[in-house]
Amino acid sequence: MRRSWIVLLTLGAALIAAAAVLLFVPGRYDAIATAQVDSTADPFMTGPGVQPSVSLVQGNLLELVRSQRVASDVVRRLNLTANPATQEAYRRSPSFGRESIEDWMADSIVDGVAPQFSGSSNVLMIRYKSGNPNQAALLANAFLASTIDASIAMKVASAEQTAQWFAPQIAELRRELDVARKALEQEQAETNVTGVDTDAAALSAVSSELAGSKAGLTVLQSRLDSGATNLSVDPTDTELQALNGLKDRLTSAQIAYNSIKTSLGPNNPKMMTEAANIGQLKKQIAEATEKMKDHLRARIAQTKDQIAALEARQAEAQKEAIAAQARRDRVGMLQRDVAFRLEQLNERERAAAQAKLQSKLTFANIAVLDKATPPLSPAFPKRSQVILVALGAGFVLGIILALLAEMLDRRIRVPLDLEFSASGPMLGVIRGPKGIGYRRPIQRLPAT
Repeated sequence: MRRSWIVLLTLGAALIAAAAVLLFVPGRYDAIATAQVDSTADPFMTGPGVQPSVSLVQGNLLELVRSQRVASDVVRRLNLTANPATQEAYRRSPSFGRESIEDWMADSIVDGVAPQFSGSSNVLMIRYKSGNPNQAALLANAFLASTIDASIAMKVASAEQTAQWFAPQIAELRRELDVARKALEQEQAETNVTGVDTDAAALSAVSSELAGSKAGLTVLQSRLDSGATNLSVDPTDTELQALNGLKDRLTSAQIAYNSIKTSLGPNNPKMMTEAANIGQLKKQIAEATEKMKDHLRARIAQTKDQIAALEARQAEAQKEAIAAQARRDRVGMLQRDVAFRLEQLNERERAAAQAKLQSKLTFANIAVLDKATPPLSPAFPKRSQVILVALGAGFVLGIILALLAEMLDRRIRVPLDLEFSASGPMLGVIRGPKGIGYRRPIQRLPAT
Protein backbone atom coordinates (compact mmCIF):
# COMPACT_ATOMS: atom_id res chain seq x y z
CA MET A 1 0.00 0.00 0.00
CA ARG A 2 2.98 2.33 0.59
CA ARG A 3 3.63 2.06 -3.17
CA SER A 4 0.07 2.96 -4.21
CA TRP A 5 1.24 6.43 -5.25
CA ILE A 6 3.26 4.76 -8.03
CA VAL A 7 0.11 3.04 -9.34
CA LEU A 8 -1.89 6.26 -9.21
CA LEU A 9 0.88 8.25 -10.85
CA THR A 10 1.26 5.69 -13.66
CA LEU A 11 -2.50 5.55 -14.18
CA GLY A 12 -2.64 9.34 -14.39
CA ALA A 13 0.22 9.41 -16.90
CA ALA A 14 -1.61 6.83 -19.04
CA LEU A 15 -4.79 8.92 -18.99
CA ILE A 16 -2.82 12.03 -19.94
CA ALA A 17 -1.24 10.10 -22.84
CA ALA A 18 -4.69 8.90 -23.93
CA ALA A 19 -5.98 12.47 -23.87
CA ALA A 20 -2.98 13.58 -25.94
CA VAL A 21 -3.69 10.85 -28.48
CA LEU A 22 -7.34 11.86 -28.72
CA LEU A 23 -6.47 15.56 -29.04
CA PHE A 24 -3.38 15.58 -31.23
CA VAL A 25 -3.30 12.31 -33.24
CA PRO A 26 -5.17 12.84 -36.55
CA GLY A 27 -8.08 10.49 -37.16
CA ARG A 28 -7.85 7.64 -39.66
CA TYR A 29 -10.93 6.84 -41.69
CA ASP A 30 -11.54 3.43 -43.31
CA ALA A 31 -13.80 3.17 -46.38
CA ILE A 32 -14.78 -0.30 -47.60
CA ALA A 33 -15.96 -1.33 -51.07
CA THR A 34 -17.17 -4.93 -51.53
CA ALA A 35 -17.56 -7.20 -54.53
CA GLN A 36 -18.64 -10.80 -55.12
CA VAL A 37 -16.09 -13.09 -56.77
CA ASP A 38 -17.40 -15.93 -58.94
CA SER A 39 -14.60 -18.54 -59.32
CA THR A 40 -16.77 -21.31 -60.85
CA ALA A 41 -15.91 -22.69 -64.29
CA ASP A 42 -18.07 -22.68 -67.40
CA PRO A 43 -20.02 -26.01 -67.31
CA PHE A 44 -19.55 -26.37 -71.10
CA MET A 45 -15.76 -25.95 -70.91
CA THR A 46 -14.76 -27.81 -67.78
CA GLY A 47 -12.47 -30.82 -67.99
CA PRO A 48 -9.91 -32.78 -66.03
CA GLY A 49 -7.30 -30.53 -64.51
CA VAL A 50 -9.08 -27.31 -65.61
CA GLN A 51 -10.88 -26.19 -62.45
CA PRO A 52 -8.50 -23.94 -60.42
CA SER A 53 -8.52 -23.87 -56.63
CA VAL A 54 -10.41 -21.11 -54.83
CA SER A 55 -7.32 -20.13 -52.86
CA LEU A 56 -5.39 -19.57 -56.12
CA VAL A 57 -8.08 -17.27 -57.49
CA GLN A 58 -8.37 -15.32 -54.23
CA GLY A 59 -4.61 -14.99 -53.90
CA ASN A 60 -4.29 -13.68 -57.45
CA LEU A 61 -7.02 -11.12 -56.85
CA LEU A 62 -5.44 -9.87 -53.62
CA GLU A 63 -2.10 -9.43 -55.36
CA LEU A 64 -3.83 -7.72 -58.27
CA VAL A 65 -5.47 -5.15 -55.95
CA ARG A 66 -2.06 -4.31 -54.42
CA SER A 67 -0.26 -4.30 -57.77
CA GLN A 68 1.45 -1.30 -59.36
CA ARG A 69 -0.76 -1.74 -62.41
CA VAL A 70 -4.00 -1.14 -60.50
CA ALA A 71 -2.49 1.70 -58.45
CA SER A 72 -1.27 3.46 -61.60
CA ASP A 73 -4.72 3.08 -63.16
CA VAL A 74 -6.27 4.63 -60.02
CA VAL A 75 -3.89 7.58 -60.33
CA ARG A 76 -4.88 8.12 -63.96
CA ARG A 77 -8.56 7.50 -63.25
CA LEU A 78 -8.72 10.14 -60.49
CA ASN A 79 -6.11 12.44 -62.09
CA LEU A 80 -4.25 12.65 -58.78
CA THR A 81 -1.12 14.15 -60.36
CA ALA A 82 -2.92 17.31 -61.47
CA ASN A 83 -2.69 18.90 -58.01
CA PRO A 84 0.14 21.52 -57.90
CA ALA A 85 0.96 20.56 -54.31
CA THR A 86 1.40 16.95 -55.37
CA GLN A 87 3.65 17.99 -58.23
CA GLU A 88 5.76 20.11 -55.90
CA ALA A 89 6.06 17.22 -53.41
CA TYR A 90 7.17 14.97 -56.26
CA ARG A 91 9.88 17.42 -57.32
CA ARG A 92 11.22 17.52 -53.74
CA SER A 93 11.16 13.75 -53.37
CA PRO A 94 14.17 11.48 -54.05
CA SER A 95 12.14 9.79 -56.81
CA PHE A 96 12.24 12.89 -58.97
CA GLY A 97 14.04 12.00 -62.19
CA ARG A 98 14.08 8.27 -61.39
CA GLU A 99 10.46 7.37 -62.01
CA SER A 100 7.41 9.08 -63.39
CA ILE A 101 5.08 11.07 -61.21
CA GLU A 102 2.34 8.49 -61.82
CA ASP A 103 4.50 5.65 -60.49
CA TRP A 104 5.57 7.79 -57.53
CA MET A 105 1.96 8.62 -56.72
CA ALA A 106 0.95 4.97 -57.17
CA ASP A 107 3.61 3.91 -54.65
CA SER A 108 2.27 6.44 -52.15
CA ILE A 109 -1.39 5.44 -52.39
CA VAL A 110 -0.93 1.65 -52.57
CA ASP A 111 0.19 1.60 -48.92
CA GLY A 112 -3.28 2.64 -47.81
CA VAL A 113 -5.20 -0.19 -49.51
CA ALA A 114 -5.88 -3.40 -47.57
CA PRO A 115 -7.81 -6.05 -49.57
CA GLN A 116 -9.11 -9.20 -47.94
CA PHE A 117 -11.81 -11.85 -48.28
CA SER A 118 -14.59 -11.88 -45.72
CA GLY A 119 -14.18 -15.10 -43.72
CA SER A 120 -14.67 -18.21 -45.85
CA SER A 121 -16.98 -16.46 -48.32
CA ASN A 122 -16.20 -15.20 -51.81
CA VAL A 123 -16.81 -11.53 -50.92
CA LEU A 124 -13.80 -9.31 -51.65
CA MET A 125 -13.44 -6.32 -49.27
CA ILE A 126 -11.20 -3.45 -50.43
CA ARG A 127 -10.47 -1.22 -47.43
CA TYR A 128 -8.70 2.10 -47.90
CA LYS A 129 -7.22 4.01 -44.95
CA SER A 130 -6.89 7.79 -45.13
CA GLY A 131 -7.11 10.88 -42.95
CA ASN A 132 -9.89 12.26 -45.14
CA PRO A 133 -13.18 10.29 -45.19
CA ASN A 134 -14.14 11.51 -48.66
CA GLN A 135 -10.73 10.61 -50.07
CA ALA A 136 -10.89 7.16 -48.43
CA ALA A 137 -14.23 6.38 -50.08
CA LEU A 138 -13.10 7.78 -53.44
CA LEU A 139 -9.90 5.72 -53.48
CA ALA A 140 -11.64 2.52 -52.29
CA ASN A 141 -14.15 2.74 -55.15
CA ALA A 142 -11.39 3.56 -57.63
CA PHE A 143 -9.32 0.56 -56.54
CA LEU A 144 -12.36 -1.72 -56.93
CA ALA A 145 -13.16 -0.40 -60.43
CA SER A 146 -9.52 -0.64 -61.54
CA THR A 147 -9.26 -4.19 -60.19
CA ILE A 148 -12.32 -5.27 -62.19
CA ASP A 149 -10.99 -3.66 -65.38
CA ALA A 150 -7.52 -5.16 -64.88
CA SER A 151 -8.98 -8.62 -64.28
CA ILE A 152 -11.02 -8.44 -67.49
CA ALA A 153 -8.03 -7.14 -69.44
CA MET A 154 -5.78 -9.92 -68.13
CA LYS A 155 -8.38 -12.54 -69.08
CA VAL A 156 -8.61 -11.22 -72.62
CA ALA A 157 -4.85 -10.85 -72.99
CA SER A 158 -4.16 -14.34 -71.65
CA ALA A 159 -6.79 -15.92 -73.90
CA GLU A 160 -5.43 -14.08 -76.94
CA GLN A 161 -1.87 -15.10 -76.12
CA THR A 162 -2.93 -18.73 -75.73
CA ALA A 163 -4.82 -18.63 -79.04
CA GLN A 164 -1.85 -17.07 -80.84
CA TRP A 165 0.48 -19.75 -79.47
CA PHE A 166 -1.75 -22.69 -80.39
CA ALA A 167 -3.15 -21.39 -83.70
CA PRO A 168 -0.12 -22.15 -85.96
CA GLN A 169 0.34 -25.59 -84.41
CA ILE A 170 -3.30 -26.51 -84.97
CA ALA A 171 -3.18 -25.19 -88.55
CA GLU A 172 -0.08 -27.30 -89.29
CA LEU A 173 -1.70 -30.41 -87.82
CA ARG A 174 -4.82 -29.84 -89.93
CA ARG A 175 -2.68 -29.56 -93.07
CA GLU A 176 -0.84 -32.80 -92.26
CA LEU A 177 -4.17 -34.56 -91.60
CA ASP A 178 -5.53 -33.44 -94.99
CA VAL A 179 -2.39 -34.73 -96.74
CA ALA A 180 -2.68 -38.11 -95.00
CA ARG A 181 -6.37 -38.43 -95.90
CA LYS A 182 -5.71 -37.65 -99.57
CA ALA A 183 -2.94 -40.26 -99.66
CA LEU A 184 -5.31 -42.87 -98.19
CA GLU A 185 -8.09 -42.05 -100.65
CA GLN A 186 -5.68 -42.25 -103.59
CA GLU A 187 -4.32 -45.64 -102.46
CA GLN A 188 -7.84 -47.04 -102.01
CA ALA A 189 -8.89 -45.79 -105.44
CA GLU A 190 -5.83 -47.27 -107.20
CA THR A 191 -5.89 -50.69 -105.52
CA ASN A 192 -9.65 -50.96 -104.91
CA VAL A 193 -8.93 -51.80 -101.26
CA THR A 194 -11.15 -50.28 -98.61
CA GLY A 195 -9.22 -51.53 -95.64
CA VAL A 196 -11.63 -54.43 -95.03
CA ASP A 197 -9.93 -57.84 -95.36
CA THR A 198 -12.37 -59.36 -97.92
CA ASP A 199 -9.77 -61.83 -99.26
CA ALA A 200 -9.25 -63.31 -95.82
CA ALA A 201 -13.01 -63.52 -95.33
CA ALA A 202 -13.40 -65.38 -98.65
CA LEU A 203 -10.56 -67.73 -97.77
CA SER A 204 -12.13 -68.43 -94.40
CA ALA A 205 -15.49 -69.17 -96.02
CA VAL A 206 -13.94 -71.58 -98.55
CA SER A 207 -11.94 -73.31 -95.82
CA SER A 208 -15.05 -73.68 -93.67
CA GLU A 209 -17.03 -75.12 -96.60
CA LEU A 210 -14.18 -77.51 -97.42
CA ALA A 211 -14.02 -78.73 -93.86
CA GLY A 212 -17.79 -79.35 -93.91
CA SER A 213 -17.56 -81.29 -97.16
CA LYS A 214 -14.78 -83.48 -95.81
CA ALA A 215 -16.76 -84.18 -92.68
CA GLY A 216 -19.80 -85.12 -94.84
CA LEU A 217 -17.60 -87.43 -96.96
CA THR A 218 -16.40 -89.19 -93.84
CA VAL A 219 -19.99 -89.79 -92.71
CA LEU A 220 -21.04 -91.13 -96.12
CA GLN A 221 -18.03 -93.43 -96.38
CA SER A 222 -18.72 -94.73 -92.87
CA ARG A 223 -22.35 -95.49 -93.79
CA LEU A 224 -21.26 -97.31 -96.93
CA ASP A 225 -18.62 -99.35 -95.11
CA SER A 226 -20.83 -100.28 -92.18
CA GLY A 227 -24.00 -100.83 -94.23
CA ALA A 228 -26.06 -98.97 -91.63
CA THR A 229 -29.67 -98.59 -92.65
CA ASN A 230 -31.01 -96.91 -89.54
CA LEU A 231 -33.14 -93.90 -90.34
CA SER A 232 -31.51 -91.91 -87.49
CA VAL A 233 -28.23 -91.86 -89.45
CA ASP A 234 -29.72 -89.45 -92.00
CA PRO A 235 -33.44 -88.69 -91.51
CA THR A 236 -33.55 -86.64 -94.74
CA ASP A 237 -32.33 -89.46 -97.01
CA THR A 238 -35.27 -90.61 -99.17
CA GLU A 239 -33.62 -93.97 -99.86
CA LEU A 240 -33.40 -94.67 -96.12
CA GLN A 241 -36.98 -93.57 -95.67
CA ALA A 242 -38.19 -96.03 -98.39
CA LEU A 243 -35.99 -98.85 -97.00
CA ASN A 244 -37.24 -98.38 -93.48
CA GLY A 245 -40.80 -98.31 -94.78
CA LEU A 246 -40.24 -101.74 -96.38
CA LYS A 247 -38.73 -103.01 -93.12
CA ASP A 248 -41.78 -101.87 -91.22
CA ARG A 249 -44.06 -103.66 -93.71
CA LEU A 250 -41.93 -106.84 -93.44
CA THR A 251 -42.19 -106.77 -89.70
CA SER A 252 -45.96 -106.41 -89.89
CA ALA A 253 -46.22 -109.29 -92.40
CA GLN A 254 -44.08 -111.56 -90.23
CA ILE A 255 -46.23 -110.79 -87.21
CA ALA A 256 -49.39 -111.63 -89.20
CA TYR A 257 -47.79 -114.82 -90.55
CA ASN A 258 -46.81 -115.97 -87.06
CA SER A 259 -50.24 -115.22 -85.67
CA ILE A 260 -52.04 -117.52 -88.18
CA LYS A 261 -49.30 -120.13 -88.37
CA THR A 262 -50.58 -122.03 -85.33
CA SER A 263 -54.18 -122.11 -86.49
CA LEU A 264 -53.73 -122.85 -90.19
CA GLY A 265 -51.68 -125.49 -91.98
CA PRO A 266 -48.64 -124.74 -94.12
CA ASN A 267 -50.56 -125.54 -97.29
CA ASN A 268 -53.33 -123.13 -96.48
CA PRO A 269 -53.80 -120.59 -99.28
CA LYS A 270 -53.64 -117.70 -96.80
CA MET A 271 -50.41 -119.00 -95.36
CA MET A 272 -48.98 -119.35 -98.84
CA THR A 273 -50.08 -115.78 -99.67
CA GLU A 274 -48.43 -114.39 -96.54
CA ALA A 275 -45.23 -116.36 -97.22
CA ALA A 276 -45.16 -115.06 -100.79
CA ASN A 277 -45.72 -111.49 -99.48
CA ILE A 278 -42.82 -111.85 -97.02
CA GLY A 279 -40.55 -113.16 -99.77
CA GLN A 280 -41.53 -110.28 -102.01
CA LEU A 281 -40.82 -107.75 -99.24
CA LYS A 282 -37.39 -109.26 -98.57
CA LYS A 283 -36.57 -109.04 -102.24
CA GLN A 284 -37.66 -105.41 -102.30
CA ILE A 285 -35.56 -104.69 -99.18
CA ALA A 286 -32.50 -106.25 -100.84
CA GLU A 287 -33.08 -104.19 -103.95
CA ALA A 288 -33.65 -101.01 -101.88
CA THR A 289 -30.47 -101.68 -99.87
CA GLU A 290 -28.44 -102.08 -103.05
CA LYS A 291 -30.06 -98.97 -104.47
CA MET A 292 -29.21 -97.05 -101.27
CA LYS A 293 -25.58 -98.17 -101.58
CA ASP A 294 -25.45 -97.05 -105.17
CA HIS A 295 -26.91 -93.74 -104.10
CA LEU A 296 -24.28 -93.47 -101.36
CA ARG A 297 -21.51 -94.18 -103.84
CA ALA A 298 -22.88 -91.51 -106.13
CA ARG A 299 -23.04 -89.02 -103.27
CA ILE A 300 -19.49 -89.94 -102.23
CA ALA A 301 -18.24 -89.37 -105.74
CA GLN A 302 -20.09 -86.07 -105.91
CA THR A 303 -18.68 -84.99 -102.54
CA LYS A 304 -15.17 -85.88 -103.66
CA ASP A 305 -15.62 -83.77 -106.75
CA GLN A 306 -16.91 -80.95 -104.60
CA ILE A 307 -13.92 -81.30 -102.26
CA ALA A 308 -11.53 -81.14 -105.21
CA ALA A 309 -13.25 -78.00 -106.47
CA LEU A 310 -13.15 -76.46 -103.00
CA GLU A 311 -9.48 -77.28 -102.64
CA ALA A 312 -8.82 -75.54 -105.93
CA ARG A 313 -10.84 -72.55 -104.78
CA GLN A 314 -8.97 -72.55 -101.48
CA ALA A 315 -5.62 -72.51 -103.27
CA GLU A 316 -6.80 -69.64 -105.48
CA ALA A 317 -8.10 -67.74 -102.46
CA GLN A 318 -4.77 -68.19 -100.70
CA LYS A 319 -2.98 -66.81 -103.76
CA GLU A 320 -5.36 -63.83 -103.82
CA ALA A 321 -4.85 -63.23 -100.10
CA ILE A 322 -1.09 -63.30 -100.49
CA ALA A 323 -1.26 -61.00 -103.49
CA ALA A 324 -3.48 -58.49 -101.67
CA GLN A 325 -1.43 -58.52 -98.44
CA ALA A 326 0.90 -55.73 -99.57
CA ARG A 327 -2.05 -53.58 -100.61
CA ARG A 328 -3.79 -54.18 -97.31
CA ASP A 329 -0.62 -53.36 -95.39
CA ARG A 330 -0.21 -50.12 -97.32
CA VAL A 331 -3.83 -49.12 -96.74
CA GLY A 332 -3.58 -50.10 -93.07
CA MET A 333 -0.44 -48.03 -92.66
CA LEU A 334 -2.14 -45.03 -94.24
CA GLN A 335 -5.21 -45.51 -92.02
CA ARG A 336 -3.04 -45.62 -88.91
CA ASP A 337 -1.27 -42.49 -90.07
CA VAL A 338 -4.61 -40.70 -90.52
CA ALA A 339 -5.82 -41.88 -87.09
CA PHE A 340 -2.55 -40.78 -85.46
CA ARG A 341 -2.67 -37.31 -86.97
CA LEU A 342 -6.35 -36.96 -86.08
CA GLU A 343 -5.58 -37.88 -82.47
CA GLN A 344 -2.73 -35.36 -82.44
CA LEU A 345 -5.06 -32.64 -83.72
CA ASN A 346 -7.75 -33.51 -81.15
CA GLU A 347 -5.24 -33.49 -78.30
CA ARG A 348 -3.85 -30.13 -79.35
CA GLU A 349 -7.35 -28.64 -79.66
CA ARG A 350 -8.25 -29.96 -76.21
CA ALA A 351 -5.03 -28.52 -74.79
CA ALA A 352 -5.81 -25.16 -76.40
CA ALA A 353 -9.34 -25.14 -74.98
CA GLN A 354 -8.10 -26.09 -71.52
CA ALA A 355 -5.36 -23.45 -71.64
CA LYS A 356 -7.86 -20.78 -72.66
CA LEU A 357 -10.21 -21.82 -69.87
CA GLN A 358 -7.37 -21.93 -67.34
CA SER A 359 -6.27 -18.43 -68.31
CA LYS A 360 -9.81 -17.19 -67.87
CA LEU A 361 -10.31 -18.91 -64.52
CA THR A 362 -7.02 -17.66 -63.03
CA PHE A 363 -8.89 -14.39 -62.39
CA ALA A 364 -12.56 -14.88 -61.59
CA ASN A 365 -15.58 -12.82 -62.52
CA ILE A 366 -16.18 -9.88 -60.17
CA ALA A 367 -19.50 -8.14 -59.50
CA VAL A 368 -19.79 -5.01 -57.35
CA LEU A 369 -21.88 -5.48 -54.20
CA ASP A 370 -21.53 -2.18 -52.31
CA LYS A 371 -19.61 0.95 -53.12
CA ALA A 372 -17.67 2.72 -50.41
CA THR A 373 -19.25 5.74 -48.68
CA PRO A 374 -17.41 8.36 -46.59
CA PRO A 375 -17.28 7.05 -42.98
CA LEU A 376 -18.87 9.23 -40.31
CA SER A 377 -16.47 8.34 -37.48
CA PRO A 378 -12.75 7.60 -37.57
CA ALA A 379 -11.59 4.01 -37.33
CA PHE A 380 -8.66 5.20 -35.17
CA PRO A 381 -8.42 6.57 -32.58
CA LYS A 382 -11.75 5.67 -30.95
CA ARG A 383 -12.46 7.45 -27.67
CA SER A 384 -13.85 4.45 -25.78
CA GLN A 385 -11.10 2.09 -26.92
CA VAL A 386 -8.31 4.55 -26.14
CA ILE A 387 -9.66 5.27 -22.64
CA LEU A 388 -10.13 1.58 -21.85
CA VAL A 389 -6.64 0.75 -23.10
CA ALA A 390 -5.18 3.65 -21.09
CA LEU A 391 -6.94 2.54 -17.90
CA GLY A 392 -5.95 -1.10 -18.31
CA ALA A 393 -2.38 -0.41 -19.38
CA GLY A 394 -1.85 2.31 -16.72
CA PHE A 395 -3.14 0.10 -13.94
CA VAL A 396 -1.13 -2.95 -14.97
CA LEU A 397 2.04 -0.88 -15.56
CA GLY A 398 1.57 0.83 -12.17
CA ILE A 399 1.28 -2.53 -10.41
CA ILE A 400 4.43 -3.74 -12.17
CA LEU A 401 6.39 -0.59 -11.26
CA ALA A 402 5.20 -0.80 -7.62
CA LEU A 403 6.34 -4.40 -7.38
CA LEU A 404 9.71 -3.53 -8.93
CA ALA A 405 10.19 -0.64 -6.48
CA GLU A 406 9.35 -2.93 -3.58
CA MET A 407 11.76 -5.57 -4.81
CA LEU A 408 14.61 -3.09 -5.31
CA ASP A 409 14.13 -1.40 -1.90
CA ARG A 410 16.54 -3.28 0.50
CA ARG A 411 15.70 -1.27 3.69
CA ILE A 412 14.33 -3.16 6.71
CA ARG A 413 10.98 -1.82 7.76
CA VAL A 414 9.12 -4.76 9.32
CA PRO A 415 10.29 -7.83 11.29
CA LEU A 416 9.78 -10.05 8.26
CA ASP A 417 12.35 -8.00 6.32
CA LEU A 418 14.93 -8.64 9.08
CA GLU A 419 14.19 -12.34 9.21
CA PHE A 420 14.48 -12.56 5.38
CA SER A 421 17.76 -10.63 5.33
CA ALA A 422 19.41 -12.46 8.29
CA SER A 423 18.31 -15.88 7.10
CA GLY A 424 17.60 -16.89 10.72
CA PRO A 425 14.71 -17.13 13.21
CA MET A 426 13.47 -13.95 14.92
CA LEU A 427 13.79 -13.94 18.76
CA GLY A 428 11.83 -10.81 19.59
CA VAL A 429 11.09 -7.16 18.94
CA ILE A 430 12.28 -4.22 21.09
CA ARG A 431 9.99 -1.24 20.62
CA GLY A 432 11.07 2.34 21.28
CA PRO A 433 9.44 4.66 23.84
CA LYS A 434 6.12 6.11 23.02
CA GLY A 435 6.85 9.49 24.69
CA ILE A 436 9.38 11.49 26.79
CA GLY A 437 10.24 9.78 30.07
CA TYR A 438 8.56 6.57 29.13
CA ARG A 439 10.38 3.46 30.29
CA ARG A 440 9.26 0.09 29.02
CA PRO A 441 9.95 -2.85 31.30
CA ILE A 442 12.77 -5.05 30.15
CA GLN A 443 11.42 -8.17 28.52
CA ARG A 444 13.39 -11.26 29.13
CA LEU A 445 13.78 -13.45 26.15
CA PRO A 446 13.68 -17.21 26.47
CA ALA A 447 17.00 -18.93 26.01
CA THR A 448 17.47 -20.76 22.76
